Amino acid sequence: MNAIVEFPALANANMLRQIDVDFDLSSATMYWWMRPSPRPCFNSAFLKESADFERRIEQHQGWFTHAGQQHRIENAVYGSKIPGVFNLGGDLSMFIQAILRKDRALLTTYGELCVNNMYRRIVGYDAGITTYSLIQGKAFGGGLECALASDYIIAEKRSTFSFPEVLFNMFPGMGALSLLARRCGMRKAEDIIMSGEVFTSREMLQFGVVDEVVEDELGLETVRQMIKSRQRRQNAYKAFNRAKQQVQPISREEMLAVVHTWVDAAVRLENRDLRLMARLVRAQDRLISSSATVADDEIFEETELTATA
Repeated sequence: MNAIVEFPALANANMLRQIDVDFDLSSATMYWWMRPSPRPCFNSAFLKESADFERRIEQHQGWFTHAGQQHRIENAVYGSKIPGVFNLGGDLSMFIQAILRKDRALLTTYGELCVNNMYRRIVGYDAGITTYSLIQGKAFGGGLECALASDYIIAEKRSTFSFPEVLFNMFPGMGALSLLARRCGMRKAEDIIMSGEVFTSREMLQFGVVDEVVEDELGLETVRQMIKSRQRRQNAYKAFNRAKQQVQPISREEMLAVVHTWVDAAVRLENRDLRLMARLVRAQDRLISSSATVADDEIFEETELTATA
């Protein structure tokens, strides 16, 4: 008697709680809008929700269900529904608790989940999907890593970028070095990561990290026009992106190995470092409570003052 094989269901946008999904039928483009809670960072529930949804897209070669219909995705655009913020990165509150307990397993699981989610985007879900990150505000830490996983990064002029991890004696371990070095070179990548500085969209364009900078409020329309203008030569663009991956390959193994280095560094952090991390969490909370009106220098001010004291 033949066994019945159950195939996983198509990814369905109705299953998402911290993400909104739109689909443009004319360009076969999925728009993926982040709205994590309680703060705009990659909490574990958000990562697991993303993993389940995007794993199904990968399993079904780019097909998913939206509004009750099955569609083939050709392009995917990642943005945020949080005003003024793309994403602030890792779940620092969880990190503090895990580090205090020396819970290497939790930190490793979290890091591997981040890498696996990013790697699906790096390889276009193994389905030839072209990926875009639309930055309309702050992209810090893991938020910037997330953006770097896309084929193209479009940023509005007001956007700012930073890897603040060095301020609390850490480094970004979920793909920053692998992805950034391939865009701007190892030396420049090291300068950006180890400086802890906040960079403007114009500066990141000059570094080769961002592909295009546009006026504020014009980011979404720019992405739409970019996708539309490339439809006639879509095969050429997809093939070229694939060729770039072959010339400068990024392996999942490379990224996971860095995660383990990151965990080793995390469990060595001292109480002083964790206090700085906690200050950054409080600054993030103020940012959200003030409807994203807190300036970058205010977010880092307390941390920098304490770090240099």
